[in-house]
Amino acid sequence: MFRILLVLAFASCIKGDEDNMKNLTTVTWAHAVNNKTYLEATLASEVSMLEADIVLGHVIGKDGPPIPIMAHPPATTSDLTLADFLSAVSQYNNVNSKQKGVKLDFKSIEAFEKAQDHIAPFAKPEFTFPLWLNADILPGPVEATTKPVDPVKFLTLGSKHSRAVLSVGWTTLYGGNITEGEYSRDQIGSMLRLLNENHVNQTVTFPVRAGLASNSQPVILDLLRETGSLNSSITVWSSEGDPVEVDRLRALLLTVGLERTYLDVPHELAARLRLPPPDNKAKN
Repeated sequence: MFRILLVLAFASCIKGDEDNMKNLTTVTWAHAVNNKTYLEATLASEVSMLEADIVLGHVIGKDGPPIPIMAHPPATTSDLTLADFLSAVSQYNNVNSKQKGVKLDFKSIEAFEKAQDHIAPFAKPEFTFPLWLNADILPGPVEATTKPVDPVKFLTLGSKHSRAVLSVGWTTLYGGNITEGEYSRDQIGSMLRLLNENHVNQTVTFPVRAGLASNSQPVILDLLRETGSLNSSITVWSSEGDPVEVDRLRALLLTVGLERTYLDVPHELAARLRLPPPDNKAKN
């Protein structure tokens, strides 16, 4: 039942018939939708999900205290505020039958705290477009040095928006000279303890980096099994040039199931995965 609800949440976002709606890898993505020009372009496109970054900063040419704006560190200025971003997406969805969802990637707990009043109106039940709240809340592979967003505060605040999907992951250090790594059982266990100790009871997805996830099938399956009651899924992502064992990644996706796997990777990698069409039930 939980899995069906997740699919239905994206029914209006995904092209095709009912079989297509069971394949979450068909959801398409735009990244860093952090300015007005790109926002307008993505709203006019066929993309399903708009991923955007939120920091505290200033609108270009304006003073005053820092507010949530759409920008990726180290930038602290933008021509687009979080409030205006959400309003524009909502207005689009009000007049279009094919809804676009948003994935809000928070780069600091301070930005998330300041964003609460802007998120709350769009987390009400009358709004139906997908709303994801994303942050890296735990340190992950390979000895990642990026500071995670405060996990307890993020989960506590995120739980106030029960309609939203909590997209919670690990910081990573991978690519370039680092070509090997995996998610450890301790890292998976830490996530499970956090969700349990903070009484999370809404839909969750776990963003996992493709090159690392391909080496981590047993622990990822454990993670999804232990969070099945939360309608859990994985969102497999990759940066350009990341080394990926394609056959291993394909095996992971098909074992997890395409109905529980979002795929947010470069087109070249997606093509190499040779995933079966939505009406193909084969697992190999």
